[in-house]
Amino acid sequence: MTAPFSSAETAFRVADRVRRAPGPWDVYGEAIRRFEIHINGDQVEMTRGPIQLEGYGYRVIAPHNGGVRVGFAGSTDVSTAGVARTIEEATIASRFSSFPAKDVSLPGSLPSSGTVLSADPELWARPEASIERFVSEVLAPFDGRKDVRPSFGSLRVALIDVTFANSSGAKASFQRTSAELEFAVRSTAGPEGPGSGEYWVNQRSCCLDHRAIASQGLEWSRKARDAGSASPTPPGVRQVLLPPEVLSEILPATLGFRLGGQAALRGMMPPKGSAVGGANIDLWDDGLYPYGLASAPWDDEGVLHAKRPLIQSGEFREPIYDVLHGRALSDQSTGGGRRDTATLSPWFHFMIRPNPGPSTMVLGPGDGGSDQEMIEALGEGLWVDQLGYSFPDPVSGAFGGEIRLGYLVKDGKLSTPVRGGTVGGVALAAPGEPSLLRSVSAVGGRPTLVGQLSAPALSVGSLSVAGA
Repeated sequence: MTAPFSSAETAFRVADRVRRAPGPWDVYGEAIRRFEIHINGDQVEMTRGPIQLEGYGYRVIAPHNGGVRVGFAGSTDVSTAGVARTIEEATIASRFSSFPAKDVSLPGSLPSSGTVLSADPELWARPEASIERFVSEVLAPFDGRKDVRPSFGSLRVALIDVTFANSSGAKASFQRTSAELEFAVRSTAGPEGPGSGEYWVNQRSCCLDHRAIASQGLEWSRKARDAGSASPTPPGVRQVLLPPEVLSEILPATLGFRLGGQAALRGMMPPKGSAVGGANIDLWDDGLYPYGLASAPWDDEGVLHAKRPLIQSGEFREPIYDVLHGRALSDQSTGGGRRDTATLSPWFHFMIRPNPGPSTMVLGPGDGGSDQEMIEALGEGLWVDQLGYSFPDPVSGAFGGEIRLGYLVKDGKLSTPVRGGTVGGVALAAPGEPSLLRSVSAVGGRPTLVGQLSAPALSVGSLSVAGA
């Protein structure tokens, strides 16, 4: 195994070289080890790693005409000359980027570490062995089977030392891990049986869950067979059950924007205290959630994390602000400074400047019980097992995606598998207009962490379903 970086104090070393630069400024550093395993059929085709990368993002905030100019530049060059170039690039960029905030100050001293669970301990200590073991566990349920086989897959893992420093004297660090599993399972068409079907798995998490992977493989096999025998989805407006896997593709993207500082500056954020959902909706932003993708003692601007209420009993309570948007709106940061984007890999945060965004959204459990109890209570409707390309639109709150696999619910039981067509709606709408949050008739009692969302299944009173 290749040794870790001799020094993971990236931001600290860069900050020592920029301490005389006019501020406020901050430096966000990452020292990354990345591993990959690629699968072809039921065989490991290629392994890579550790690929090592060290980088940092430098941001400067300069007062100007009652507001500020904000410049940002990212780099992997930590030499004295490289840091000087990065400072120059950020300074030049600031001349073309103004922001309506004043009296901006950055957090002061911070704890260097915390008790937040953000790194898989086994993965951090023994990455190669843990990854190889996990891949063998992914493939084990298909050993010797002819009816269902893996098509392809990959596991990408990153071990990241995060460091942060700023002109106010803050200096802190922590460790996090990230794992992305992509895996496709194909059922084989028999001479008299159903046609072939495929089920795709895309999981993003902080940990490799060795305990659950065997049972998940059996479940993926069943769903691949169901996809092969699925009927076209019948159209109409119907009651729909949405599991956490589907909700995770919709709620963080739409609500993270509509309840945040960017929407507030555009006059699109609902007023505090206004009803945005049913009385059974409770939602938090929890940067301390165990093994959440963005969990850390502090956000990406050095503001301490906490569990903050966004929606309580259907009413909007607290926005998501970073430092700049908080000051622009005569408020403070709520710990929502995020260096994240869906267009970049999770281990290149140092190349992104902070913006308001959620950490882990936590939808509180209700009295709907287990998934089976939710299905029984629904009676008639549709269980959407997997939604492809949900295309959530943060500005409008709308979403709509292809039903890759679903099940009709009849007499309180899952019946015919279906696929094709689309289901969509609006996650959060203006007062008086229908929305997903206002149409929730039941909230399940068993939450699951999927990506950026911890949630139970939701029973939605009516969503538009277009047929295949």
